Amino acid sequence: MKRIIMAAVVGAALAGCGTAAGDLFTARDRTVEYVRVFDIKTEASPPAVARAASEGISRNIQNATLATPLPETEDRLDQPGRFKMADTPGAARGPSCDGASWTAKARPDVRGSQDVHIVACLYPYKTGYHLDMYAGFTKKEGGWLAWPRRATGYVMGTPEKFVEKTMIDLVRTIRETTGAQVALVEAKPELAGAPWLEPSRPGAQASKP
Repeated sequence: MKRIIMAAVVGAALAGCGTAAGDLFTARDRTVEYVRVFDIKTEASPPAVARAASEGISRNIQNATLATPLPETEDRLDQPGRFKMADTPGAARGPSCDGASWTAKARPDVRGSQDVHIVACLYPYKTGYHLDMYAGFTKKEGGWLAWPRRATGYVMGTPEKFVEKTMIDLVRTIRETTGAQVALVEAKPELAGAPWLEPSRPGAQASKP
């Protein structure tokens, strides 16, 4: 009887170890989302601000779809608009830019991620603009290739770094080109420091995902 009980205990322990090992070496998909909203104060004309925004997004994404929708009215709103998130779960739920004066949408091929979706919307209002930006993507975590992925990210860059650089370069270009005063309104996840106030690197080229 003791031998039977001992065999059962050992079997249960080995089964638990097998499950733990399976979890340890199984890769998981994780959805990552970024939201950045900036307030922009400038005396530059609306076309100049739109051109600066287009230049800013093109520093990192060459094939973004850009648009300058015609406003429904010439009168500016007292408060800025805001993009509206889609109900679709996951990285594909990029927002709509209804009411924006300039929009950029892109699905760049970024190393280390899947289904990257970047959206930027520029909303004019009486005292300035709001620049709403969203990015979402799916990435692998854990599994046998966890360490190789980390090493590759260290050398080649991560999707998080690409998204952050794309957003900061956009708002920084608007600030430098139009002489705007820029303030952060919302950041998810949190943004350390004020990198949009740092000058662009001389001769900086668009980064390759």
